[in-house]
Amino acid sequence: MSYRGIPAGFEDEPEWSCVPDMMQKITIVPDITIAAGLNNENFDRRLSADVDIWFETYKDQWNSYKRTPAAQHNLKAMLLKDDDPLTLALKLFANCPGCNNLKNKNLALFILETICDVHKQYPAISTKCSDNTRLVAFNFVKTCGIVPLYKAVMCTYDLCKIREFLVPKIKELIAQGHFKDAAHWTMHLQITHLFDIFDIIFPLILQDKVSLAEEYLNVAKDLTLPTVIFLDSLLDKKKTVIDHCDDILNKYKYKDVKTNVLSYRPMSKLVTRLAKKYKIDANHTPNLNFTKACSYMHYLWHKYQDGGMSCEAWRELARDAASTRPLQMDLIANVNSYGDCEEARFWLKYFDIPLNELPSDIRHSLQQNCALEEKEEIDLRHCSNESMNSGNSGVQMVKPKRSNSILSDQYLTLNLPIESVLIIDDRAQFLEMLDYLEGQLIIAFDSEWKPTVCNENVISLLQMATIDRVYLLDCLSSQLRDDLWQQLGRRVFNNLEILKIGFSLHQDVRMLHKSLPLQLNLNAKTCYLDLRELWRRLKYLQIVQFPYDIGLNSGESLCALTELCLGKKLDKSNQCSNWANRPLRRDQIVYAALDAHCLLQVYRVLSEILLRMGLDIDQVVDEVTTGKTGYLFRMKHLITEQQNDERSAALAVQMSVPRSSAINTAQNENSGISTKFICDSMLYGLSKELRKLGIDCVEIMNLSFDHYIDLAKREKRYVLTRDSRYNLFTNELPIAQCLQIPNDSSVEQVLNILRLLDLKVYESNLFTRCLNCNCNEFILALRHEIQTMRYGQALDELKGMSTVNRSPYEKSFQLLTVNSHILSSKTTYRGRPIKLNRIKSHIIRSKEHFYICDNCGTCTWDGEHSIHRSVMNAILYPNAETSAPDVV
Repeated sequence: MSYRGIPAGFEDEPEWSCVPDMMQKITIVPDITIAAGLNNENFDRRLSADVDIWFETYKDQWNSYKRTPAAQHNLKAMLLKDDDPLTLALKLFANCPGCNNLKNKNLALFILETICDVHKQYPAISTKCSDNTRLVAFNFVKTCGIVPLYKAVMCTYDLCKIREFLVPKIKELIAQGHFKDAAHWTMHLQITHLFDIFDIIFPLILQDKVSLAEEYLNVAKDLTLPTVIFLDSLLDKKKTVIDHCDDILNKYKYKDVKTNVLSYRPMSKLVTRLAKKYKIDANHTPNLNFTKACSYMHYLWHKYQDGGMSCEAWRELARDAASTRPLQMDLIANVNSYGDCEEARFWLKYFDIPLNELPSDIRHSLQQNCALEEKEEIDLRHCSNESMNSGNSGVQMVKPKRSNSILSDQYLTLNLPIESVLIIDDRAQFLEMLDYLEGQLIIAFDSEWKPTVCNENVISLLQMATIDRVYLLDCLSSQLRDDLWQQLGRRVFNNLEILKIGFSLHQDVRMLHKSLPLQLNLNAKTCYLDLRELWRRLKYLQIVQFPYDIGLNSGESLCALTELCLGKKLDKSNQCSNWANRPLRRDQIVYAALDAHCLLQVYRVLSEILLRMGLDIDQVVDEVTTGKTGYLFRMKHLITEQQNDERSAALAVQMSVPRSSAINTAQNENSGISTKFICDSMLYGLSKELRKLGIDCVEIMNLSFDHYIDLAKREKRYVLTRDSRYNLFTNELPIAQCLQIPNDSSVEQVLNILRLLDLKVYESNLFTRCLNCNCNEFILALRHEIQTMRYGQALDELKGMSTVNRSPYEKSFQLLTVNSHILSSKTTYRGRPIKLNRIKSHIIRSKEHFYICDNCGTCTWDGEHSIHRSVMNAILYPNAETSAPDVV
């Protein structure tokens, strides 16, 4: 409580009269003992004379030493001396300064924690605890905000015995806006059934304490369904969420409401999460279902407009999604808003909706669009008649309003007769297929499922392709029992003798494991080849010349890979379609068969390419399936040497001057390494390992993308990246300058780069760059100089010893010396504070030389960092008199 005013007796004093009123604020700390007991009686906190003397001494010791084992022991001894330790602890608590504001280093909090600890050791001390003492304990800590203390006090003072007295107190907390504290108390006391949604749960949501609200619902199971139903009612689009809440906010007068919560998107996400978490039936969330269905149909419409779906696929999925009249009206309104009158008329006719039932604005817009389209058709027909009458030999054809596919000859076609595509939907066909597949060495597989609103997808079709057949397994057929699927898993998928080929296998295997009882052995990875992973490794090594280069910068999709290998891309217009529909359309059957069979064609092309280069395809497949590295890098080195020898011989015959490479990677023993890199921030471990070898490696931080593009062009730096950023860099830089790093350890990544670029690293290059900022300018500081900056002085004998050897080992970095300004200011030449605190005292005593980065002030010393043994074995390391760096 606080008020502003002039103290009594000082009204006429001039020095008080001139003080601004806002400066005269006096805060009154309420006495926690007032009305703390039963019937609002005050709690008597007076101590006996001997305890009072002891406590004064104890407080002085606490102020000096704080929380120590001796302090806890003394406090426990005093509490156990008393006949009623629980009441004595509350008296000591009430006499502590800061008992109104508990903190971690607070004596009052320490007393409560100690009495709780004593109760664990001696539970019998609670026998003399009265209901009045229990209520006082609750009032003392009810709003402290320390959740573990709530539970400890409840157990120590057995507050469950006075539930009937605590319910009004908790209602007071709710009225005062302490919803967080009220939630914890009701959960601990197991009285959540006495409070409804608007008492605790909804206020917590309004204050953006959603995690606590969910924790509360985990206890209050009976409130989960009413809560979800109420929150779903706020999603009714007839009004905004905040308009729906107006009456409730005016009635309950909630405090600290976060208005960002009262918007549609966060509220719909909350309802979705709660409905999924508590398994609420979809019938209880009609507004959420309507929103999801509308968003789903809008997504389908955009995909259809962009040419990513065929007209049949779009209409199949939209027809299933628009299951109610409001959804049908929304579909027509959305289609009409894009000016597609023909499609809007189709849905009006299909759903049998009279024009007068549409809202007036939609009806008026639809009539206008239809009139415009009719006028355009008349004009086109008139132009066509004029061109025919003018005697032109070629007839001008009117182009359709929208074309969802490019000419068919631009797309890959199925290289099998349609009779070789077999649909499996009964037991006899399934067993015959199993006998055939079990004798194959290579099988390609893929899966299709119907996209759903709630993302609860289940596989509808499984494609299994060999070189001359494609099996389409109807996963929805009732005749295919679990025992058949288990046989397929055992005889085909878990068969280590059969190589299963796929593209982005992780998604397909996860869906198979989720949807079908195949009982997959997820550890048998050696019999699964992901063509996407193989493609990424070949691109990273830059040793493969694909037959076609039209899809080189088209991303990492299967369409791009088929363009590179087969010259045509896949027609994906049927990928997003109703795969649960039976019977399947012919277009769907052809697409499903082609999607699996093309994997075998791509694999055959890649195998031929690798064989022509002299690579062992079996070793390549083994390396990809097991996740190992080494063979491709070794072969890359041999192939590069062979190509260089052939090129040099050809140029010598032609007497021409050899061309220099785009990036010069040569260096000698006494100079720094000229090869430079730009490293993605997600590859921080790789950049640190490269800097250990003295290689210039700039890390991508928060600067603009163009900055790093310019830096790579200007300094001819290699770009090390992963995933989608690789495509961004290849659009601006030569592909040879961009390296896509596989998902290996940082040591393996360094080894791969050293082999790929044939980098030579000498002893003088090691640890010549700052691992923190990449700078290669260091200040050499001797031991006594570090002590002077750290402690303000240095021992004479240390100074004499450290001046014996002023020069450290020969390195290829720039070394500066410490001057008087650096010693006094403790900053580098560039004005950066020197980070002396990170150097332990035993390091200062044992090390002779210290290297201070001039750019960031980081201090290092010989032996602080180490290089992995495998990296040391791979780099060029000549014999020298100096000692070798640390190796792990």
